Amino acid sequence: MKSKILILLLMSLILSSCGSKKTVVKNYYLIELTPTHRAEIISDSLPLIDAWCEIAEIRISPAYATRDIALRNQSHQIRYFENHEWAVRPSEAITHMIIDFFSDSNIFKRVATRFWQVIPTYQIQTNINNLEVIQDGRTFYAHLNIELALLDIRADQIIFSHSAVRKKELEKRNLNLLAETISELLFEELSQFSNLIKDHFENER
Repeated sequence: MKSKILILLLMSLILSSCGSKKTVVKNYYLIELTPTHRAEIISDSLPLIDAWCEIAEIRISPAYATRDIALRNQSHQIRYFENHEWAVRPSEAITHMIIDFFSDSNIFKRVATRFWQVIPTYQIQTNINNLEVIQDGRTFYAHLNIELALLDIRADQIIFSHSAVRKKELEKRNLNLLAETISELLFEELSQFSNLIKDHFENER
């Protein structure tokens, strides 16, 4: 009888421990052009530059290269959120964003990450030095440090470059808002970079 009671107690303990476990839900966030961004830049005109442009593989600091979202709360210390990740590795997401931006704006005849049997005339190079959340007390900031350059492939020469260090306060401690803000900051810097390209080639005419 005692053994039966002991077995029943053990079973009840096991069942109660199983029932107390909470389901952990992972949240994933996108870096992308929004429909509003694309509506701002889309162009039906002929390409400004009658040449092909390669989007080079993005160079990103190893600390930000994975899908983990980095949180900096000390000058030289970062942590990663446990149940919140980028849906796509930042290098891939930002590459797609750059391709979409320059395809929609119709600046070059064609943009792609690689071309077959054709040597493109230009190449856009991108470095991401920081892509993170900065925590200061109870306030979160989106932090982006980006460098962009346009290279003349045949001359093996950088025509010009553009860099920016952006830090923007988030209205709420919300990682969906972080993804939205990072996407917005990237859009703004791509817009500035594309304006430099337009000015350069229009002045050459």
